[in-house]
Amino acid sequence: MKKLKLNSILNHKCDHYLPYEVSVEKVITLYGKSFEKLKNNPLAKNPYIAEYCNLMYIDSNDVAHCLLFVDHESGDGILVESEGSDYARKSQFIPNARALIENNEMTDAERKIHNKISVIAEKLAEMAHCGNKYFSFEDIFSEETLDEIKSTILQAVCEKLQQHEDIRSVQINDLDIPFQSGIDVEAKPTQGLTFYCPLKIVREPEELDDDWDEKVLEEIPSEYAVGCADEINRFIQNYSEPEEENRGLMVYYYDDPAVCEKIFSAIPSVKEINGELMGVFECRIVGKLTDSELEELRSYLGP
Repeated sequence: MKKLKLNSILNHKCDHYLPYEVSVEKVITLYGKSFEKLKNNPLAKNPYIAEYCNLMYIDSNDVAHCLLFVDHESGDGILVESEGSDYARKSQFIPNARALIENNEMTDAERKIHNKISVIAEKLAEMAHCGNKYFSFEDIFSEETLDEIKSTILQAVCEKLQQHEDIRSVQINDLDIPFQSGIDVEAKPTQGLTFYCPLKIVREPEELDDDWDEKVLEEIPSEYAVGCADEINRFIQNYSEPEEENRGLMVYYYDDPAVCEKIFSAIPSVKEINGELMGVFECRIVGKLTDSELEELRSYLGP
């Protein structure tokens, strides 16, 4: 058995535990030292708690509606119910919280695949104890097992797609029928949403001396750069990574799954607006964004 290692809190001579029924209203991933600050000083004011304090409360059925903060590095978490405040009035350290989230999102078919792997491993261990040492692919996977695994994987993919906010329908087809697709997937239609942002434009000074510091650049009014719009857009396009082709900057967004599914793409460019050069993000979204989701997108795209 693999040894389990985790970070946890051990209460001294604890005589009972009275857990709440908890509903996690939002999972927030924290980067850098943000999680350490919350862990080491939960009673300090926290901008994330302040922003989403309306999501945290205890209802008439004694269900605690909470935020779950997860450390990007360790995967540990802190559960918070702020009681309307901007700090963690009620909180609990949750070891390996990311694993709990992943397990909660695991579909029935994924669990079947996991169980099948365990069964195969146990069978090989049994055969090894009986003197067998070498196993071919055919020994491990019979044709029947492979068909079962292939079918289960398709089912797992289908179940995952059905959880997506941006998918309208998913259908698995009969794999025994020639020239038929394995899965039919229909996405929900998207609509456009455009963000504009001012640009700070700098250039090297026209006259340079030997003591010039490369970090000291001259700021110029944005209207002076309007004529460079096409050149800047070509630069953006030429230096974009291949994986950005369809989704733009959203391909790098991992924080909030709901935001990731609702916002299909965010393509950057520059454009002349009222005689000034402005930054532009052309987004394609599914459905309607909540106020918090809209603010999350703005924060991600903005400086």
